[in-house]
Amino acid sequence: MRSSALGGELESGISLHAYKAALDNIANVMCTDQSGNIVYANEHFCQINKCTLEQVLGENNRIFNSGHHPPEFFRDLWTTIASGNIWRGEICNRALDGTVYWVDTKIAPRYDHAGDRAGYVALRLDITARKQAEAEAIEENRKRRETEMLLNDIVATLPNGVVAYDADGKVSFFNKAHKEIYAELSRSVEVGRRRKDLVQAGDHGVLLPLVRQSAADPLSCQDSFLQHLPGDRWVQVQNRKSQSGTLVSVQTDVTELKRAEQQIAFQAQRDSLTGTLNRNALLSCLAEATGQDRGKTCPLTFVLLDLDDFKAINDGLGHDAGDELLCHVADCLQSAVRCSDTVARVGGDEFAILLKDTNARADIKRVLEKLRAALAAPVRIGGKTIVASSSIGVAVFPRDGDTPDKLMKCADLALYRCKRESRSGYKIYSSSMRRQHIHRTRLTEKLSQALARDEFCVVLQPQCDIGKRCHTGFEALVRWKVGRRWVPPEELISIAEEVGLISQVSYRIMDKALAMMARFKQAGLAPGVLGINVVAAQLHEPSFVKTLLRLLKTHGIAPSELEIEVTENVILDRSASSIARVLQKLHAEGVSIALDDFGMGYASLTHLKRFPLNRLKIDRSFVAGMLDDQDDHVIVRTVISLAHNLGLQVVAEGVETPEQYRELLGLGCDAVQGFLIGRPMDEESAARHCRQSGGCCSVIAIEPGKLALDRNGAGRGTRAGTGRQHQGTCSRTRKAAGSGR
Repeated sequence: MRSSALGGELESGISLHAYKAALDNIANVMCTDQSGNIVYANEHFCQINKCTLEQVLGENNRIFNSGHHPPEFFRDLWTTIASGNIWRGEICNRALDGTVYWVDTKIAPRYDHAGDRAGYVALRLDITARKQAEAEAIEENRKRRETEMLLNDIVATLPNGVVAYDADGKVSFFNKAHKEIYAELSRSVEVGRRRKDLVQAGDHGVLLPLVRQSAADPLSCQDSFLQHLPGDRWVQVQNRKSQSGTLVSVQTDVTELKRAEQQIAFQAQRDSLTGTLNRNALLSCLAEATGQDRGKTCPLTFVLLDLDDFKAINDGLGHDAGDELLCHVADCLQSAVRCSDTVARVGGDEFAILLKDTNARADIKRVLEKLRAALAAPVRIGGKTIVASSSIGVAVFPRDGDTPDKLMKCADLALYRCKRESRSGYKIYSSSMRRQHIHRTRLTEKLSQALARDEFCVVLQPQCDIGKRCHTGFEALVRWKVGRRWVPPEELISIAEEVGLISQVSYRIMDKALAMMARFKQAGLAPGVLGINVVAAQLHEPSFVKTLLRLLKTHGIAPSELEIEVTENVILDRSASSIARVLQKLHAEGVSIALDDFGMGYASLTHLKRFPLNRLKIDRSFVAGMLDDQDDHVIVRTVISLAHNLGLQVVAEGVETPEQYRELLGLGCDAVQGFLIGRPMDEESAARHCRQSGGCCSVIAIEPGKLALDRNGAGRGTRAGTGRQHQGTCSRTRKAAGSGR
């Protein structure tokens, strides 16, 4: 069972926690109802508006209206979003302290689970600095134009360069500023010099016409042009020809303005945090590299890299530490690739890399290993040592996609596969990924239908007291058949978690399993304790305890006849304190608590002490290997000893052979579960198991005298039958909501 940090639902049916998890790295987020009343705002929103969340919740977003925009501006905005479309634009707002700021804004409708519009969500990027730079540039140009109108009257007092040419094109006058501007030219400025001798493209680089230019003589520009002079200086030349034929030319040094323009253009292509290219610049580079702009192509590998567990770092150490980590990752990536390659931050904790002239698989793997090695170096951030772990998806041009869009989608599929299967690794796209993605998408579409049609079924796997060899209970496992194919439980659980239906699936299985136990008891059978897997999403629900107790009462099952199984990932959740309180309430009601798959996660002795546990369930992978692998044997022995010292019982999962049974008996294990005891069975088979066992695990064909363990190691035997496979039984895989093993 995998942890899922799904928060509680708003009254509107929209989970703001889900929005926050998906949009945590967007700088400015606000959600409103359909009337524009604020129902959610993130930290960055509150920072820029100089307010607290409590101050603005329930307030209409008009409280931030700066008065800069006319009424028709907002009428157009509301018309757009009210019709279900996304509105994009730049808005000038006023913070609560009176500060005016600009934001690049996208506003889109948001919907509840029923598909009804619940309000709107606004994503904003602070562009105040850019707008200020633009305003400053505009103001500078305005002042320059005003100055140019006065040049004829105040030539002698202006710092601008001024030169006059007679009707023959010879210099008749120039001021000191003009001479200084052209001081680096090879020809001296003096009266009588011809204009074409002083102003040539060969001397000062390029001439950029701004208004009008003679086709016969580029230097006879009547109004204005730019000169690019040595030393990377830019001069704007303003010409005016009088009725007498005199051409008055005024030169203004616009080097700083050009640099500001270049800086603005540079920033528009760069990620403001890491300094790498941003998504827009990446798309331009990708279009060029794939030949979309020039009609030719070159070998290219597109890499998508996503940091693992970045949100946990952001939440645990703070956003400043998260930003520092992103900058560190950007530096590592840039140092690991060639100058000809491109590194970009495409959003949040996701980066992209374009590897030019690279498409051979061996070369790609070599680069990927270099990238992973660069990130693997520990770094001190926020007072802690962090090792950046990443998942990587790779697509090759033109094999996997012949357009930027196709290439990015293929890399994204590979990244998705990597994060779903292993994390901290890489996957190179293959055509099978698309087929599996289509298959998974279809299953996702069928999942809601399966709930409505009650297509899920429950199977029960028996458990046995290892010493008494008596039946003690069942674990409830989920099964789902689509067409002729049984969906692997881990795939079902993964999809249910992704689409937010995991709680509904879990409750459905819980209800069915309890109904089975009730029917067993009504038939005079003794089914024992029912073990049910519970997911983190359920434990986060405020009504979980009441709902569970109501189900027990409905089916006539005592709390002592139920065991809740949680995985290590659940108790390691960031909301572990609230989860502990929920488990304490259940424990106080008499419900047993078991820690499932123990040994597969990172639970410490502190966690074992903190939670009201009754039993530990040793993961099947250790049981499968304990007869042949000394490390696995030590782990099993240590877990049993540790649990007993803490007053906990131990259940070993995946017991398939008599040899494993004998070994566990000798180690003092309390109970076992696995194919040796019984495979997962339907209700009829489970009832028959209860009747036939008569309280004993008669399926274990082991003579009592042979159960004694030879302390010198004799009697361990071989792992006969450990290679058997069955749906829902695989080594070292997670189990959630009764996924089954």
